[in-house]
Amino acid sequence: MLQQIIFAQCTVSATNFGNNTTSGYAITGDVSITLNTNNTLTLNLGSNFSTASGPDVRAYLVKSNGASNTALAQSRIANLERIEFGLVACSGCNPVISPNGQKSFTVAIPNGVVISEYDRVFFYCLQFNAFWDLSSFNSFNSSNCAILSTDNSAFNDFTIYPNPVQNDIQIKSPISEEIFVEIYNILGKKVYSQITRTNSNINVSTLKSGLHILSISSRRGKVSKKIQIN
Repeated sequence: MLQQIIFAQCTVSATNFGNNTTSGYAITGDVSITLNTNNTLTLNLGSNFSTASGPDVRAYLVKSNGASNTALAQSRIANLERIEFGLVACSGCNPVISPNGQKSFTVAIPNGVVISEYDRVFFYCLQFNAFWDLSSFNSFNSSNCAILSTDNSAFNDFTIYPNPVQNDIQIKSPISEEIFVEIYNILGKKVYSQITRTNSNINVSTLKSGLHILSISSRRGKVSKKIQIN
């Protein structure tokens, strides 16, 4: 089987909590968000994570739309553009979910969501309609999302030409076969897909300039390669 590279995964930390002035409610400990290669997000709460208990304290990723932390803290979660991760604390659950300690949540990024526009981690008690705490973070973009690894040995019989490319790119191979081609941008979002054959041209002139990942699947396996679209 051919090998596949890992690309466009990145992790950012949320560190400036303390936006709830009520004693004991502020979030403490390590909180990070990971943009995964399969169009999902993971929220990681460290072993030192702590907050106040509540009947259903939930974690969200929120789009601030330029609003201040003070304004967001006064907003109801239902009025914010959000992605829900899940229950962080639940005093009324069986079993009880402790507000302290390590937890991890992974959710799919909803269709149509531009994840680079989300810039707050938001904790909220839904039953009480009560703000718990929030933190800003460096939103995901091409400057902080890097390709993790590339295995060039996988490309024994595929040649991508030209690279960099402006208009048409050709996938050359000594084996004539049907292939499924996908192109992802640096954030891991699929921007192109097509069923074609080896030694044929693909037009990428409508795609935005920048670094992309071209993925080729066939009955023999799957390979991926970095391409630069100018």
